Amino acid sequence: MSGRFLFLKNTVGTPGAIAAPPNGHEIAVLEQPAFTPDALETVCGLLLGQHLDEYHLGTLRPGLDAFLARGGAVATMGPIAVPYMSILRPHRPEGSGRRDDWILEIAGDHPIVDGVSAGDITFRKGVVGFWARGSIAPPDDARIVTRFAATGAPADWVWHGPQGAKLFVHPGNDVWGYAQEPNSSARIFAQLLDWMAA
Repeated sequence: MSGRFLFLKNTVGTPGAIAAPPNGHEIAVLEQPAFTPDALETVCGLLLGQHLDEYHLGTLRPGLDAFLARGGAVATMGPIAVPYMSILRPHRPEGSGRRDDWILEIAGDHPIVDGVSAGDITFRKGVVGFWARGSIAPPDDARIVTRFAATGAPADWVWHGPQGAKLFVHPGNDVWGYAQEPNSSARIFAQLLDWMAA
């Protein structure tokens, strides 16, 4: 099942995986200053990257919450400092900055990480910490998708709302930036869109 998504843009250029989405999905691109929640009326999902103006989004919290409440899907990226939906909490750094603090593991079967190796999201060009260096605390009824191996603290998580809402929270670099990686991490963006649209 393909879906139509909205991507809010607040940087120069559009990421390649957004401009040419996989699996028949459509992604409309809108500059963040022009965004109002009315733009969500014609899409099934909203893609929020790590470089967005969180203060601006915070002024639109009622509309974002309403989109989730009526069954919309949202994917949010980055170490959020200013929560812009009621379900979100501020980012909390994990560990003390050592390499071993940021080793990740897959927390269980989920369509978003199907076929994905924990090593491929932990290491990027031999460096640890691009995927996640901390947590955004999930609600009690969320499902943990990836976690930090040393402590079990959540990295990525998903939440399902009562009207069919779906939320994916990723506390690191935008997952669409991995779409051309020469390993299993490249699977995640396409599988995320499939899950959001299903």
